[in-house]
Amino acid sequence: MEKRLTNQQIDQLFNFTKKHLVEHYDVQVELVDHLANAIEDQWKENPNILFEDALQTEFKKFGIFGFTGLVEQKQAALQSHYWRIIKKEFISFFSIPKIILTVVMFYVLFQLYSNPNSFLYNYDLLIRIGFIVLTLGIYIYQRVKIPKNKKFLLNSVGNYLYGLPIFALFYLRTNLPVNSDPSLFKIVLSSVFAQILILFFLILYTKIIPLLKYEINQTELKFSKL
Repeated sequence: MEKRLTNQQIDQLFNFTKKHLVEHYDVQVELVDHLANAIEDQWKENPNILFEDALQTEFKKFGIFGFTGLVEQKQAALQSHYWRIIKKEFISFFSIPKIILTVVMFYVLFQLYSNPNSFLYNYDLLIRIGFIVLTLGIYIYQRVKIPKNKKFLLNSVGNYLYGLPIFALFYLRTNLPVNSDPSLFKIVLSSVFAQILILFFLILYTKIIPLLKYEINQTELKFSKL
C-alpha cells in the first residue's frame, strides 16, 4: 500500500510555505500540491524516509532563494500578461475606426496647448492636483474592495495596476509648457504625452481593471473550497 500524506502533514506544508514568505494563497496551494506529490514519489522509492527529511530534500531543489524566485517569476509573468493586453488595446486606437477618435483628441489637445489663454495654462496646478486626488481616490477605493480573507497573487498585480496612474501623473507630465510662448516642439510633445496618458487611463479603467476583477473573482471561486 502506497504511503500518503495525512491532513496534518498537508497543514504542515501550508505552514512551511508561509514560513518561507509565500503569502499568496493560490501560490501556496500550487506549492503544497507540488511538494506533496514529490514527497509521495520519494516514499514510493523508500517508504522509510521521514516526512521532514523528504520535505527538505524537495525544498533544496528550489535553490538558495527558496520559493522567493518562483513567486517573483509568477508575478512578473502576470504583469507581462496585462502589459501585452494594454499594448494591444493601445495599438487598436490607431486602427479604423478608433483612429478617428485618436486624431480628434490630438487636435483638441494641440489647440489647447497652442493657446496660452486656455484653461490648461490658467489652471495648471489645479488640474494636476485634481487628477492626482481623483486617481488616489480610485486607487484607495479599489484597495478597500479587495477581500482580506485570502490574499491571491492577482491581488498584488491588481495593486500594481491600480497604482500606475499615480506614477503616470508624476512622470508623464501632461502640461509641459507653462510659459506664455511655448515652442511648437513643446506643444506637440505635451499633446502627445497628454494623449498617451488619457488613452492609458481609458484602457486601464474600461478594459484592464474589469478583466482583472473578473479573474480575481474566478481565482477566489477556484480556491474557495480548499
